[in-house]
Amino acid sequence: MKIFLKRDTSTSDSLFTVFDELCKEKYFVTRSKNTIRIADLSDNVVMKIKRMPLISVNAYSLIVSGKSVRLIINPNDRLYYYGLPWHIRGELMTKSFDIIDADNSLVATHCERFSKLGDGYELNIRGEDCELFCIGTAVCVNLTQRVKQPKLQTV
Repeated sequence: MKIFLKRDTSTSDSLFTVFDELCKEKYFVTRSKNTIRIADLSDNVVMKIKRMPLISVNAYSLIVSGKSVRLIINPNDRLYYYGLPWHIRGELMTKSFDIIDADNSLVATHCERFSKLGDGYELNIRGEDCELFCIGTAVCVNLTQRVKQPKLQTV
């Protein structure tokens, strides 16, 4: 199934709007302090993402109905899961990567797709049981700011 993430700047606490294959709104991603919430159309929180205060890495805890998964993104563009047997293949910097299971089967693909401004992402998920963790991963990766082409600046 295809899921689309679009940056949402309508309010100060809005982050993303998640759409389904038919371009209908499916989830809303908002933030408050160190917690990111993914809520459905009925405003039921289906996932909480807590940012853990670590200095040299971006660390997140993804929580869905009692199950918790840790996600660590280090400065060398490596992403590690703790609690799921997944790993990443591809480049986080260009935001074009695959989520791979322990048996090397494809869980999901992520890429910049429908927006030239860099605020639209496509997530193609193979199974519905891992949908929320894939969306949580995409949100965390897309919140991590990367410089694609460094520019010289005169002082």
